[in-house]
Amino acid sequence: MIVKFWGARGSIPTPTRPEVVRKKISSVLMRAKPADLASPDSREAFLDRLPPWLFGTVGGNTSCIEITLADGTTVIIDAGSGIGALSADLKRRVEAPRTFHVLFSHFHYDHVQGLPFFAPAYDPRYSVTFYSPLGDLEKILKSHMVHPYFPITMDEKMSKSLVYQTVTERVFTIGSARVSWFELNHPGRAFGYRFEENGKVFVYASDTELRDHDFDKTEENASFYGNADVMVLDTQYTLGEAIEKFNWGHSSFSLGVDFATTWNTKELYLYHHEPLYDDQRLFRNLRSARWYARRLGNTELAVYLAEEGAEVQL
Repeated sequence: MIVKFWGARGSIPTPTRPEVVRKKISSVLMRAKPADLASPDSREAFLDRLPPWLFGTVGGNTSCIEITLADGTTVIIDAGSGIGALSADLKRRVEAPRTFHVLFSHFHYDHVQGLPFFAPAYDPRYSVTFYSPLGDLEKILKSHMVHPYFPITMDEKMSKSLVYQTVTERVFTIGSARVSWFELNHPGRAFGYRFEENGKVFVYASDTELRDHDFDKTEENASFYGNADVMVLDTQYTLGEAIEKFNWGHSSFSLGVDFATTWNTKELYLYHHEPLYDDQRLFRNLRSARWYARRLGNTELAVYLAEEGAEVQL
């Protein structure tokens, strides 16, 4: 199972502003010494020493990940603006998939705004199935592409062969993976997904405000959250912000570390990044989350930032 991030921001897309790029370039130049620029090798070594927040970016697209299962099946979770970048990448692939399974955690703008730009949905040569535990999935999706908010509707231009699948069973199968869903604590209802394949477990739990009973060692909680090799978790805020924004439906990175520790997670990916945070702030939060994991005594937990373009192999 390979997981690739195409969008990891929350709320709204966050493009890198020109002044931020200029500031990064200025900071790089200030760090450079003549010896760093003396040869191609010294330049590469210099770039490798730069902090990740400076040489690179977490990205600004909203929620979208691609999962490639062991049998080649392609699964997409959420259709935020990142699905547009995924769609463009598919056109460049020599062997692009022809069948897509698109699961939705929920239908707030930042999780569906890229759907009109998902090219396979317009082409009848592709097979696209949409999934949600909600029964009115087709109506909900079509309501996001209506006049005057978008120039075309799904009925007018998208393929007539699209399939809208309500997942009524808590456990179902996609390709070679066993998939289960779990309702999360988020306004308007949201759902997380757990994938199990070849002894590996991946959990996607975006847009959730963790509560005390999410930590309770119940059979229901354990069957969804327990023993994940990789967990992608909503950690939009600091703890102070999460308290201030109670009932907004999002969690903090420190609670995320507590949660991953409770459920014996091996790798935690901080996700649904606050749009007001720049790269430096996000990597500062990452350092704090790693420090906190050590403070708890959890030396087994690896903590990462979800970054656009990053791939995780399970």
